[in-house]
Amino acid sequence: ESAGPSVRFHVSNVHTMDELRLTGNCMKGSRPVLSFDSNFDKVEHLKLLKNLFVDVFGTPRGHPKSKPFVDRVMAFYWADGKIWVRNYQIIQQVPTNAKEAHAEKKATGSDLATSLCEIGPRFVLDPIRIFRGSFGGQTLYVNSNFVPPTAQRALVNRNKGRDYEERKEAQEMKKKRDREIVVPEDPLGDVFK
Repeated sequence: ESAGPSVRFHVSNVHTMDELRLTGNCMKGSRPVLSFDSNFDKVEHLKLLKNLFVDVFGTPRGHPKSKPFVDRVMAFYWADGKIWVRNYQIIQQVPTNAKEAHAEKKATGSDLATSLCEIGPRFVLDPIRIFRGSFGGQTLYVNSNFVPPTAQRALVNRNKGRDYEERKEAQEMKKKRDREIVVPEDPLGDVFK
């Protein structure tokens, strides 16, 4: 009996931490807070994907190699029929003096200013198919809007070929027009010969 379910994604727009040159940092082995868009609770196949992401990116409670604190957030957003994944560091800024602490507590209700800083990597997942088993089995979901990259490249090449055909047709039309133009003979054309 196969374990499952499994998902086939098309991964695009992968930007590593080095490419983005983001300033954030987090501890190795730290547990992420997983943040999901509200669509992950409404759409059926996204509910299943949410459970898979919790299993993959979440840290089991009491795991021996897990750290006892949380210093980053992994965010999953559903937009344009794709899953946008971002990784943020949780930054808590401690006020340097009592005046700043009082102003921060008055503004937010806490004396620590908390903000998020993107640390990467970031990427986009386009779900293609969800299988009941491990790497196969009954298909639970098929993305009918997915166009494979090879089909996109073939369409671009086909359009390039059409541009060439149009250019050649225009050249033939110009030659035809040039042949149709009849220039009357100039009576003074042979005077200087």
